[in-house]
Amino acid sequence: MRISKRTVASKKLRDGMVLAEPIYDIDGKMLFSEGLRLNAKRIERILRLELMSVMVEESVYDEPIVNDDMVFETHSVKSIIEEKQAIRKQQLLNETRNEAAVMVEDLFTHVLEDGSVKTEKIKRIVERLIEAILYDDQVVLNLSNLSTIDDYLLSHSVNVCIFSLVVGIYLGFSQPRLMKLGTGALIHDIGKILVSQNILTKPGPLTDDEFEEIKQHTIYGHKILRDTLKYGDESAAIPLYHHERIDGLGYPEQKKGHEIPLFAKIVCVADVFDAMTTDKVYSDKVTYYQAINYLIKQVNTQFDEDIVKKFITIIGFYPIGLPVKLSTGDIGQVISTNKKKPVVKVLLDANGNRLNNYYEIDLYKNPSISVIDVDVQKPA
Repeated sequence: MRISKRTVASKKLRDGMVLAEPIYDIDGKMLFSEGLRLNAKRIERILRLELMSVMVEESVYDEPIVNDDMVFETHSVKSIIEEKQAIRKQQLLNETRNEAAVMVEDLFTHVLEDGSVKTEKIKRIVERLIEAILYDDQVVLNLSNLSTIDDYLLSHSVNVCIFSLVVGIYLGFSQPRLMKLGTGALIHDIGKILVSQNILTKPGPLTDDEFEEIKQHTIYGHKILRDTLKYGDESAAIPLYHHERIDGLGYPEQKKGHEIPLFAKIVCVADVFDAMTTDKVYSDKVTYYQAINYLIKQVNTQFDEDIVKKFITIIGFYPIGLPVKLSTGDIGQVISTNKKKPVVKVLLDANGNRLNNYYEIDLYKNPSISVIDVDVQKPA
């Protein structure tokens, strides 16, 4: 038997479950230690923290010895059930994404024409996206699933929201914080409705004046969220600051480092990754690995290091040569991939001791082991 980890929605916690990771309060004080067995009172306290999910231990048993016919029959039935479940999950996700795109299109079209307030509809969409991610984040993060909407601006808005929410969930954000993050992420580009469509769809390079007009969409978006839709500062700051850079060379206010709100830092990474990996009228898409490499190269200049590390770990695209830490505690370097999973050459054990005999581990063939951290300061 081996002990693995899995994410469980807080509302699905049960007596007897064992925490696989500590739980901290907003000030960084440890409230529950790793290895603590849950009871009704402890679960009640966790629910009051408004955490969306926690990590719990899961026992993984070795397969018993059975004959080949039994294995074939059992696996056949299991594969059929899993396939049907996967199809249904994908249908639910696509329905939610398409509904979100329709809502965003309606909002972009009518929010200024008739002063309509769409906040209740936005709330329902963000809630459904959060539920879909918690239901199965692997289906959500299958990147081929994120290209089912034809219109780039609509597709981009929904994708950025999904990426941002996944990061927020893995960072342990509460439901209210996820709602604020998802709301601002979903309509982070709403200010573009006030920018000339000729500029937005121009296939060639922009003039200096045209780029200055493009940059105004951040200010327009902030005003729409704050003044028209009446959102609070945390959500309204996302469209305003999602083009700021850690080095202070972004826009519109040239904020740097800690001056940039956390939500805007998250959306900045999600925005650039989705934009780079999607075809547009003015540029062709790049591969996911090329986009990840760009994020790594721009750490601490354009992007926040911690957000990039979390994003890479969640997305699961690991460039060759990237140092990684495994769930076993061992540390190594990605040397190849197998069916989109990294093959890691393990160099250090869990105590940081260099191994005399290096070994390779294929995470596709060892699904109980995962990457839990990356070192973006030492790219190949």
